[in-house]
Amino acid sequence: MYLVIGIVLAFIVSFWKDNRSLWNPVLFLLSLISSYFYLGYLFYQNGYEKIHFAFFIFSFILLPILIFLGGIFLIYNGLILLKREGRSKANYLSMLLGIVILLFFALMSFRLGDRNELFYTNHFLNILFAFIAYSYFIFGFAFVGFMLYSILYLFIPKKKHYDFIIIHGAGLLDGEKVTPLLKRRIDKAVEAYHKSKNPRIKIIASGGQGGDEKISEAQAICNYLLEETDVPREAILLEEDSTTTYENLLFSKEMGERLVTSPRFLFVTNDYHVFRTSTYARRIGMKGDGLGCRTAAYYIPSAFIREYIALCVKMRWLFITLYVLVILALIFSYRGVLW
Repeated sequence: MYLVIGIVLAFIVSFWKDNRSLWNPVLFLLSLISSYFYLGYLFYQNGYEKIHFAFFIFSFILLPILIFLGGIFLIYNGLILLKREGRSKANYLSMLLGIVILLFFALMSFRLGDRNELFYTNHFLNILFAFIAYSYFIFGFAFVGFMLYSILYLFIPKKKHYDFIIIHGAGLLDGEKVTPLLKRRIDKAVEAYHKSKNPRIKIIASGGQGGDEKISEAQAICNYLLEETDVPREAILLEEDSTTTYENLLFSKEMGERLVTSPRFLFVTNDYHVFRTSTYARRIGMKGDGLGCRTAAYYIPSAFIREYIALCVKMRWLFITLYVLVILALIFSYRGVLW
C-alpha cells in the first residue's frame, strides 16, 4: 500500500510542479498500474474472489488480445493512410508497428510452445529472445505512458490570460495557401483569441519559408487571418525565421519578451503534437500552455508514433542506460556459461 501511495504522490508532486515534465508520463502509468493491482488485491482480501478473478482475466487474457487486435488495426490504418496521404516514409509507421506487434506474438507463441528445448540448449538464442522481450516491454511501456499522458494533457484546464498566441506553421498548399491541417490550427487560435480576457493579446504567426514555398508559412497564416477572420492586422506578429517546432517556440519567445515583461504564451498545434511541444517550451523556459486542435482520425495513430519516436530520440541517453543495465545483468547471469 505504501508503495502505491508513494508512486501516486510522486506523480501528483511532479504534475503540480510542472505538468510538462517528461517524468509525468512514466509516473502516471506507474500510478495507474500499481493502483489497478492494489485494487484487485483489496477485492481479494475482502472476499470478492470473482471480482479479483475479473481483474486477473483482463490483465493476462483480455489485454494481450486487445494488443493483438491493435496490431491488426494499425496495419489496416496504415493501408488507409497510404491510400489517402501517399507513400511517404512517415506514412508507413503505423503499418510497421502493427507488423512488429504481430511478429512479437508469433515469437512468443514459438517460445512458449517450443518442445525441442531450443532456447534452453542455445544460449545465444535465449539471450536474443531476452533482448527482444526487454525491448518490447521498455518501448511498449514508454509508448503507452506517452500516449495516455498526451491525452490527459489535452484536458488540463487552460488559463484565460495570455499575452501571445503562437500558431505553429506547417507545409503550404501550392507553396502559398494554408492546408486543411494548418487551417484547423489557425481557427483554434482565433477561437482562443476571442475568448481571451486580455484586450492587448497578440497572435504570433510562426514559420519560415521552405525551399518549395513561395512565401513564408507565417505570411500564409497572416493572409488567412486577414482574409477569413476578423482578427485585425495590428494584433498579428510575424516570426519568419523558424524551420522547426523548437525554433517556432524559441524565436516566438524572444519576440514576445521584447514587447512584454515576463510574457505568457499559448501555443496552438495539432492535438497529438501538444505534449512534445510543451516539453520544448519547458526546455527554453517559456511560460504558458499548449492547445490542441482536431486531427483527422485516420492520421492520429501514425502521428502519435512519429511523436513518440521523436521523444525517444530526445531521451536516447535514458534508453541507452536501460540497455546497459540489461547487458550487465546478462553478463552476470551467463558468467561461467558463455565466458
